[in-house]
Amino acid sequence: MLNRFFGTNFHTSFHLFGISAFAVGLPTSKVILSLASMLLLLNLLLEADFKMYWKNIRSNPLLVVLFSFWSLHLIALLWTTDFSYAFNDVRIKVTLLLIPLILVAKPIQQEQVLILPLGFFIASLFVTSSYNYACFNQWIGHHHYEDIRGLSLFGSHIRYGILIAMGAGISLYYSNKNKGLLRLVFLSLYAWFSYYTYYSQIISGVVALFVVSISFIVFLLFQKSKRLGISSLIFTALFTIISVVILFSGSPSEKFDSNYKTINSNTLTKSGNPYTPLYNADGSINTKPIFVNVCEHELNQEWAKRSSYPIDGLDDRKQAIRFTILRYMTSKKLNKDSVGVSRLNKQDIRNIEHGIGSIQESGSGLLSRIDGIKFQLRHNENPNGHSMLQRVAFWKAGIELIKRNWLFGVGTGDVQTAFNEEYERSHSLLVPENRLRAHNSYLTSWISFGVLGIALFLLMIFLYLKWQITEQNLIGIMFILVAMSTFLIEDTLETQMGVSFFAFFYGMFAVKKINSPS
Repeated sequence: MLNRFFGTNFHTSFHLFGISAFAVGLPTSKVILSLASMLLLLNLLLEADFKMYWKNIRSNPLLVVLFSFWSLHLIALLWTTDFSYAFNDVRIKVTLLLIPLILVAKPIQQEQVLILPLGFFIASLFVTSSYNYACFNQWIGHHHYEDIRGLSLFGSHIRYGILIAMGAGISLYYSNKNKGLLRLVFLSLYAWFSYYTYYSQIISGVVALFVVSISFIVFLLFQKSKRLGISSLIFTALFTIISVVILFSGSPSEKFDSNYKTINSNTLTKSGNPYTPLYNADGSINTKPIFVNVCEHELNQEWAKRSSYPIDGLDDRKQAIRFTILRYMTSKKLNKDSVGVSRLNKQDIRNIEHGIGSIQESGSGLLSRIDGIKFQLRHNENPNGHSMLQRVAFWKAGIELIKRNWLFGVGTGDVQTAFNEEYERSHSLLVPENRLRAHNSYLTSWISFGVLGIALFLLMIFLYLKWQITEQNLIGIMFILVAMSTFLIEDTLETQMGVSFFAFFYGMFAVKKINSPS
């Protein structure tokens, strides 16, 4: 059937089937990814056009740089000590080289054929995201998910969010390529993926969605006029800066309210107990909203009746739960006394136990996530349980490691070991389970392989971007810009899903511009 539809031979049809299967596996299953990889490799061996394969691979500069970067993983074994971690990293990174090699050795030559794997990709995203959403909201099944990460049932919450954003970008691309009903279908998919990104609260996904949407608009404007395209880039930069400043300029849950007046010795609870002055280091009374109208005796007594979590212990995010209680009750405009605690419902108690510090943060959607980040940035004494503050701690440790290992790096397998030693050396506040790697692919490349590693990594990225701009390949531009932006806040190439995503799109568009049918 594929032969008749696309006018291709058996091996080309089988190749398309393997690529499509790999595309389906990206948001669904590692097993499908593995099987698809084996099918693609088997097809090349059966077709055995090795002369053509070698010609395509040898003439592709992007593969040369990619191979050089991958080879560093083997070379850096010479000065590594944790070979268990190193060999696992090399195993994961085999996909980084293998898939682009296969896709470049036998590239897709016609744009009409490209819709097959990309169509399967966005279809699988639609099915899995719909299933995730239905399960999370208990339309299907009876499992109650306490955390927004329960929205991702097929893999990493963060990686899946990046795939969703890429699906939104591809949907935009094909909405512009089609008319009538098909355009409506692709626009509807874009709308759904955008809403899902907002609902899932994944900052990496939001950044990626913003990148693909702006790339689409700017690309179209550049096609109309170079001056118009440059103007749109400048406007986008200014709009982004202003939006970030406005979004993070204040926290609704921390604004002073008429209910929160500076405490004094004459203020009593309804039970006749005095509110407890909470002092700053200089001995003055702390008049911040979260420290106002607190009666510790009543708070301690009433909390013990409502929760099994000791008030002097930690919440699920390893934060002092007393502080979480004060924050959360302030956001609900409640005095921190027995009456206030009694007005917390069961969901409020669960939220506090899970480390959610405000009623705004407990909601769904991006704004609740932003409110949580704003609080983290303003109360950065303890980074544990706060993803943004933990990342800042990771980056600080990573920069220190680069200063001491800038030339050759620490080796393929010793990154986590080096981080552990740096956390001990700097007396990091992070608890052991939160002492992770850089969560920044640029830092990780430099820490692992030294100055040559970061140089090849940047060359691999920017050479690819230049190639896509030269070939005017919008999907390729979207992909590499998404990768570049998420590399800033994620170790994308340290997980199988992240490597597979990068390898698939890198290899798919690491060829000359795919010709439209004549």
